[in-house]
Amino acid sequence: MIVIKDKKDSIIKMKELRLNYFPLDVFEVTDVQGLKTFMEMYPAKEYVLRSANKAKGDFFFVKNIEEAKEKLSNFEDDVTISVSYNEYKEDIILVGDIIIHKDFNSQMVDITARDDIEATHRNIYDNPKYNLHTSIEDDKLWKIPGISKIMRYISDNELYNVIIEFSVYDCKIGINKDNVVISELRTGY
Repeated sequence: MIVIKDKKDSIIKMKELRLNYFPLDVFEVTDVQGLKTFMEMYPAKEYVLRSANKAKGDFFFVKNIEEAKEKLSNFEDDVTISVSYNEYKEDIILVGDIIIHKDFNSQMVDITARDDIEATHRNIYDNPKYNLHTSIEDDKLWKIPGISKIMRYISDNELYNVIIEFSVYDCKIGINKDNVVISELRTGY
């Protein structure tokens, strides 16, 4: 059983399971050299800094290490950095949260998602296009664009009974060059 206490745990577990994600890591807010090295290793037009210690915490889009240094005072102990998904917004098929509750008798699915280019993990609950609690056999579930890709990904990686923040793209991107990108795993927070 997967147990995730915070964003730092999520990143560790995603790496351990070799999931597909945009390049990301976690650093102490004082580790400017670590952030700089990350940006050098993963050159991108934009990065995202997020709080590693609280859900729905502060986040900032930055273009370089100088902008990142200006934002570090907004964070407490740790900060996560990732390559921004904004460059791939036009390639989005589906963005959402999903969990497959699997036990001996059945598989139930909870999904909240959107399929527009303005969809983010922060706004999917504001106006979700898809918001289902249903069995895995429900035809409505399988009509959602990109659902077969995320369902196959969950099955292939045995990501049952964990909330998965995901995006499905019409191009292969991320660390493992796949159509499914995992942003976060959640259980205990």
